[in-house]
Amino acid sequence: MRDGRAHDHFPAKELVVGDLIILTTGDRVPADVRIIDSVEMSVDESSLTGENSPVNKTGMALTVLMTYGGGPMAPPPLTEQKNIVFMGTLVVTGRGRGLVVAVGERTEFGKVAKELSEVESRKSPLQIKIDELGRLLAYASSAGIAVMALIGYLLGRPFLETVTVAVSLAVAAIPEGLPICVTVTLALGVLRMARHNAIVKKLTAVETLGCATVVASDKTGTLTQNEMTARSMYSLAFPSLCFGLTGVGYDLKKSGGYLVRSTSTTENEKDLTRGDSTSSTGSDSPSKRRRSAKVSEQCMEFNALAALFSTASICNNASVSEDGEHIGQPTEMALLVGSAKANVPDPRPMYHRVAEIPFSSDRKRMEVKCRPVGGTHTCTAFKLSARRYSSSNGDVPISSDGSLYFVKGMPESILGECQTHTAADGSSVPLTEMGKSRALAQSRRMAACGLRVLAMAYGPSLETLSFAGIIGLEDPPREGVVESVNHLERSGVKVIMVTGDSKETAVAIAKRCGILGGGSKSPANRNIEEPMMATIPTKRSISIEDSSEDEYLDLDAYSPMSSDNSMDDIEYGQHALSGSQLDAIGQHNLPDSIIGVKVFYRVAPRHKLALVRALQHKGEVVAMTGDGVNDATALKAADIGIAMGKGGTDVAKEAADVVLADDDFTTITHAVAEGKGIFFNIRNFLSFQLSTSFAALGMESVATIFSLPSPLNAMQILWINIIMDGPPAQSLGVEPVDDRILRAPPRKVADPIVTRALLTRAMSSAALIMFLTLKVFSTELDDGHVTRRDTTMTFMTFVNCDLFNAYACRSADKCFYEISPFSNPSFLWAMAFSVAGQFAVIYLPPLQSVFQTEALSMGDLFLIVCLSSTVLLLDTVRKKYLLQFCSDGLKRRLRRRHIGKKATKGHGSKRRRKQQNIRSSPQSGSSISGVRARSNPKVTTL
Repeated sequence: MRDGRAHDHFPAKELVVGDLIILTTGDRVPADVRIIDSVEMSVDESSLTGENSPVNKTGMALTVLMTYGGGPMAPPPLTEQKNIVFMGTLVVTGRGRGLVVAVGERTEFGKVAKELSEVESRKSPLQIKIDELGRLLAYASSAGIAVMALIGYLLGRPFLETVTVAVSLAVAAIPEGLPICVTVTLALGVLRMARHNAIVKKLTAVETLGCATVVASDKTGTLTQNEMTARSMYSLAFPSLCFGLTGVGYDLKKSGGYLVRSTSTTENEKDLTRGDSTSSTGSDSPSKRRRSAKVSEQCMEFNALAALFSTASICNNASVSEDGEHIGQPTEMALLVGSAKANVPDPRPMYHRVAEIPFSSDRKRMEVKCRPVGGTHTCTAFKLSARRYSSSNGDVPISSDGSLYFVKGMPESILGECQTHTAADGSSVPLTEMGKSRALAQSRRMAACGLRVLAMAYGPSLETLSFAGIIGLEDPPREGVVESVNHLERSGVKVIMVTGDSKETAVAIAKRCGILGGGSKSPANRNIEEPMMATIPTKRSISIEDSSEDEYLDLDAYSPMSSDNSMDDIEYGQHALSGSQLDAIGQHNLPDSIIGVKVFYRVAPRHKLALVRALQHKGEVVAMTGDGVNDATALKAADIGIAMGKGGTDVAKEAADVVLADDDFTTITHAVAEGKGIFFNIRNFLSFQLSTSFAALGMESVATIFSLPSPLNAMQILWINIIMDGPPAQSLGVEPVDDRILRAPPRKVADPIVTRALLTRAMSSAALIMFLTLKVFSTELDDGHVTRRDTTMTFMTFVNCDLFNAYACRSADKCFYEISPFSNPSFLWAMAFSVAGQFAVIYLPPLQSVFQTEALSMGDLFLIVCLSSTVLLLDTVRKKYLLQFCSDGLKRRLRRRHIGKKATKGHGSKRRRKQQNIRSSPQSGSSISGVRARSNPKVTTL
């Protein structure tokens, strides 16, 4: 509104501070607005704060603490500003009026955009190492060639010949194929990642993931499904039972799902039923076990659960369109899908809604009044409730037309209004204080597991409500997340969670994903006793595949009320920090203060950016995932920014280096493995290229120093550079990587590409190639004159040695006979092309005149092949007997670890034998036992 008049479709860019705007359901907020008054207004702020549930907004003022000087303290977090709606968020329900308080770059979205423009992108570790290597090789080869040319000129070699050979060596010595190999290798890695639904925007991002030491992941939509799911149910009709729903997500055809119940038994009872009275667990109290079974329409529990799910469906505004699109709030959609899994049909078509009171933050519940269309209710509990009579006049029913009230909301609010609860047969029985305490205790257990708890009730009037039960909902982890997190942790990559959710939800999801508590056991270790009965796993033994069925059936294993979890609360408290705690730490102390912390909750965009910079300050290579505008600055500042393709905002995708098309966390595991393989392949390429360059330079240096003719002419040197820097070298970049490399810890950023072991391999191969080539050249040069046959034999020997060397460079650890010839088809095609080209240079007359060659006999070729194959023997000796000098560390570390285990085992056996000898000694046994008993009271002396 402006000048007292309402303007429809007013341009958002013309808004100014102080304008009064009206917001209704479905509106996108055009600026930061201070709400004046509102009616049941809720806003989706997930793109800004990461909160996956709509946030209720009110016009009430907030209490802000003041400092001692009278000035205000830091503004409250965005998630606590209940009277402000932010630009870019969406009004989900209700309506309201407000004053514009910020526009443009002064809004919270604008601040994020401004920070994003100020963040500088960092060079990847590969780019830094390639730049350093390029400068080093350029300076070293230029200096060496200049010195060699000067020596040749001083020794009387013709100037033109000296310059020609120097220029040829300069071309051959510098591995100009390195940028091509790196680019092709990264591009092929990008194509392979695209098959895993990962779109890589920057080539270097794939290799950088191989160096990642920390993966900072958002929770909603990345680790979780971003689809609320009903998981646990409780009814006072069966207080000793817990109920759960299988299946994850809204798609019933894909996830399936059914209703299950659990019962608790003790090991002692089970042994007695089997007639085994001698079994004992070694403790005074019997251990409890829970068993689950499917609940069908014929089960006695179905009537009470049908009342619970029917109430959840009737008091619901969500729907599914004809084309399968889900419309409505995530919580209500989860209740609707849960009812379908429980085989409770949607009763809403059979009812006419008479009145509705929407959910409000003050009342914390939603109420609807419905009348059956045909006069008959859909379930037994509703039929009996509609027949209830008034307490003051026993002949008059409370509901004259059969209509009922259906209520859902917070358990505390609902239980306070209920007088009865649903019994097993669907009737209503009085709700006692003991029943209320049980229901509240169960709701707290669900909330402690990270579930969002809703209570359901129904009745002929709001004064005579019957408590139907409670339902726990959650945003479940994605399938395969537990395995991916465990794989990353085993390979040395730390996984942390950064979310805007509450502490309870964040810690619960972190436990289930394996971020806290250290993973889960394999489902193969579970016992299946009967076709429909499964053993309920204990705490920390949860798998995503099985969690949908029985994870929340035994809430005692997860509840902080249990004694087993007392130490866990202390442990996890040290591994979780909030955004306000990060503000209190300060930037200088932040890098040291977050060591060991794996969960960060209630964080704002500035906190994510501070975390990335603090981790980088500690020398970590950070891969950051996110989907909202609030993640954009952190995505750009991180070494690898990973955005979500489905649910991510355009701002996040633009700032990221990698976009996950399916929003699947497991794709990151494939990307990390891909990055490790690319770096090792680049090292193998360099090993081959440097050996070729060293051999050419060394051969020409020896010939120059000893005043010998040049073994190779300029055209032959350039041809070697073409066929060696070409197909064989490039095919090494696509060599399949060994699984040991993929499981190895991430490499350090400071690790050089050219290591001492790589130089040792390259120089030893170059020395052998140089020796064989000069040996053939000196043998053919018997008359002192260089002929075509002399240079052809030398030329062919050098090329064949390089081809055998290329095969040996396919692996840094495996011998040539351990490498499958057909594992890399590109290498076979490259070798065939090089051999065909070499034969063409030797045997085709037009090329013979260009390269000054002549045809060789079969005996000459056989001799050259026999001599060149010794390169493979040298490589075998290096990899079998000289690992400490020629290995890059992987195989050597594995062998040292194996030797260390054997030594530890031998040392342990010696120590055990020594202890046995001491204990068997009658003179020293008592004294030693006495000392042990005094020093450690837990040791029992015999």
